[in-house]
Amino acid sequence: MRPTQAGDRYAAEANGPDLYRMLERMPILAGLPETSIGMLASEARLTRFSRGQTIFRRGTAPTGLYFVIGGSVKLLAQDADGREKVIELFSSGQMFGEIGIFMHSSYRSWAQAVDRCTLVHVERHHVMKAIESDQELSGRMLREVSSRVQKLIDAICTTSSRLGITRVASYLSELSERSHPVTQVQLPAPKRTVASLLSLTHESFSRILRRLIDERVIEMSGRNVTILDRERLKSLVINSE
Repeated sequence: MRPTQAGDRYAAEANGPDLYRMLERMPILAGLPETSIGMLASEARLTRFSRGQTIFRRGTAPTGLYFVIGGSVKLLAQDADGREKVIELFSSGQMFGEIGIFMHSSYRSWAQAVDRCTLVHVERHHVMKAIESDQELSGRMLREVSSRVQKLIDAICTTSSRLGITRVASYLSELSERSHPVTQVQLPAPKRTVASLLSLTHESFSRILRRLIDERVIEMSGRNVTILDRERLKSLVINSE
């Protein structure tokens, strides 16, 4: 399935050089040879999706790789009771869709725009061609997939064995360490969506955030979180292990 028509109408806004510049700023592609990035950019498309719009559906054939230029995307699945469960969130600088194209099977989950988002879509054939011709890119992709699998395993262990406050502390710590240690982070989605990711109810997530605020561990303004006491936040994770 190609990107939806709602995304297609924006494709003409970006030409080859624009797409090249967008892709070379992606962390996973930074520093790669021009030929490798150029191979990806040559058939890339800029697409935009409105809040709540489906990017790909469960059961459809993977078409390629998505790089998030702006906004955020949630990956969803159904739990045992048939309810929607957020399993991953992707924000600017991240990519998704790689597991589908490597497995040669239909999507087992679906992707939806959390808010208005801008993506670069690269067709599967060109992704595989670039990987086959660039050993460094191949290694980076392998590490990225391995890292995501490990995070999903960690999330399962966390959900089954940790208290809610520990899950929240672990998630905030991970956000702050994602690129380099920072004291200010932004939730990539509304609280209700992040709560689903952490297997918490919206009410429980809000109560935990309020507790962390009251204990002067964090401050919040909308989705923006300021970490006031990093050591205390880490202790909430370490003491539960």
